[in-house]
Order: sequence, then structure tokens, then C-alpha cells
Amino acid sequence: MSEITYAVVALVLYGLLDRFLRPYPLRKWLGVALAVVGFAGCIVVTRARLYGLDLGLLSVLATGVGVGLFVRRRRFEQVG
Repeated sequence: MSEITYAVVALVLYGLLDRFLRPYPLRKWLGVALAVVGFAGCIVVTRARLYGLDLGLLSVLATGVGVGLFVRRRRFEQVG
């Protein structure tokens, strides 16, 4: 797959998770887990491929999705 395809898949996945994942603890811990796994993957598997998938690029995208979920974790909390 090309880099553009990876980016589009990650963007769609982030959009779906951001819209439909509502519970605060789940958003927080999924965001932390994706960010940590993605960051560790950036260090460990920079040039690895598995079944034609570029694991280095997937780890970069997982880091971005995780940080995005963590930063917007209070999106659905009620004010007041």
C-alpha cells in the first residue's frame, strides 16, 4: 500500500473513533495505549514489513491517533 492509503485509513479510523467512542476512561486509556505502542514501534520497527504492511508508518499513525484521542478525551463530558 502507498503512504497516502495509510494516511487515509488512519484518518478514517481516527474520525470514527473520535465520533463514536464516548466514555472518558476508554478514550483516555486507548489514547495512551496507542501513543505508547506507536512510539515504541517508531523506535523498534522503523523499516520492518509484515505481510506487505509498513510497520514503521503504521506506528507513526498509531501515535498520532492515540495523541488525538488523549487530547480530546473530555469531548463528551457534561458541563455543570
